[in-house]
Amino acid sequence: MEALVHHVERFSEVLAVSCGPLVRSWDATTVRRALQWARYLLHVYRRFAGRGRAREALERRIQSLGGPPGLRSFAALEFGDARLALRLLRNRALAPAAAHALPSLLFPGPGADSEDDAPQSRLALVARRGSALHLLLRLGGDAPRRALLRTHAELLCARLHELGGAAPAAGRELLETLWARGPREHVLNVAGEALLRDVDPQPAHAADSAGAKETQELLRWLLDSPEVLTAFCRQLPAVRLASLAGRHPTLCRAYLGLLTVWATQLRYDLQKGFWVPTQPEDMPWEELCLRLQSLCQAPPPLQEEVLETVRTNKALDGDFEVPGMSIWTDLLLTLPGGA
Repeated sequence: MEALVHHVERFSEVLAVSCGPLVRSWDATTVRRALQWARYLLHVYRRFAGRGRAREALERRIQSLGGPPGLRSFAALEFGDARLALRLLRNRALAPAAAHALPSLLFPGPGADSEDDAPQSRLALVARRGSALHLLLRLGGDAPRRALLRTHAELLCARLHELGGAAPAAGRELLETLWARGPREHVLNVAGEALLRDVDPQPAHAADSAGAKETQELLRWLLDSPEVLTAFCRQLPAVRLASLAGRHPTLCRAYLGLLTVWATQLRYDLQKGFWVPTQPEDMPWEELCLRLQSLCQAPPPLQEEVLETVRTNKALDGDFEVPGMSIWTDLLLTLPGGA
């Protein structure tokens, strides 16, 4: 294990150098050895991908190393050779002899040893992803931002699909790594976009739907972590969350549960004549109303589920009809069909 970690650490250094000026001193032999090193790590990835405990131990050690963005997790070993190749192809500082040798090293031809299956396919995949993301980031504006979210959501689902065949916990590890390294606001928005993709929302057909496994992996990640779920339900706009709640019943119930908790944290201010937060982080009355109203404007049966939740809480709180006595009484008056 220690020898493997040492190899990963050294390759992290190679990957970091590959996009800088130091490659001026590289020759064809250096490039060949660097690519062989990356393909050795690909072999390591395939060897350990299905071995739970050994894979988890190696994952923890790799994450503890830090390293460049291209090699911060066990899953990144699968595309290490492609990332190295792209960095060298884009680096104008690469010595001429090494640059001339690089194409033949990447595409050795039909007579070469085919033990390493289709390295060019991984190279093309990484190139397409990187080019799309860089183009969208350069455009700016609201429309490109939405396109960027969709692209990131597609990439996330594609990566979850790829990891799904490697090890049961690989997808969860990827999501936790994204959450830990951030930016969290963007991670949550991408997760929301991914959950809105064209997947059959009916549980009876979920197992047969395209992308259903990735959707369920995302939902489990959200619902299993109170921190992530709370941030998700606070971060995303009310209309987006209403759409998600309409598609995913488990998320709807969790969202309603959080709205219930947030409602109970407000108190009625007699002088101001409305409900106010008791802590700075509490959800304001106006936002609480907006989120419940958005849920009520979603297609049925979501509206009735929301109204039933509010009515049940109103009854448990004393079933008052006078405004200002119970927040549930006042909330019911603001909702379509609540009066």
